[in-house]
Amino acid sequence: MNMDTFVLAVLVLCVGALGLSVVYEASRLTTTASRKALVRRKLDAQAVDLAALGRRIEDAQAESAVRQEALDRLTAERGRLTGLIASVKASKIALVHEVGDAQSGAQRYECELRTVPEFARLDPRRMLFTRAIWERRNIARVWADTPDAAAAMLQRAFSTRNGVLSSRPETIPLIPAASGPNDGARPVSR
Repeated sequence: MNMDTFVLAVLVLCVGALGLSVVYEASRLTTTASRKALVRRKLDAQAVDLAALGRRIEDAQAESAVRQEALDRLTAERGRLTGLIASVKASKIALVHEVGDAQSGAQRYECELRTVPEFARLDPRRMLFTRAIWERRNIARVWADTPDAAAAMLQRAFSTRNGVLSSRPETIPLIPAASGPNDGARPVSR
């Protein structure tokens, strides 16, 4: 009987061990299932966050496209205004220096006057007019019979010694004036 008791005790111990291992495995599976559910909830929350970030990125890209379009439009407007400012500066009132006699029947020539590069270092006593005049556009209108005569007159009136350079004189054609008290030729306006 001893042996039967021993076998029974071993059997009870085996069944107990089997029961404990079943309980242990069940709790391990339950823990794993709960961790799996927790990870799944985290993944679902991250998927929702990812979708929200995707929408924010799309909104930011749309806003960026709108701003880029506005920037392009403003850049084009700036270019247009810069060109307009440059044309206004180029067409600002010019100071016209008359050389020669318009009534002599001579041909009219025009040229641009500009200062020499070292103009700022010139002695004010050597300058023609004041420095402020040369900040504007200056034109010489010369009345002479030939381009060479016009160039010589320009050289006498505006020399590099005085800090002034002139471009090559160009012929400006005269057009007849309309009939009226001032019959005759008048210059073409530019």
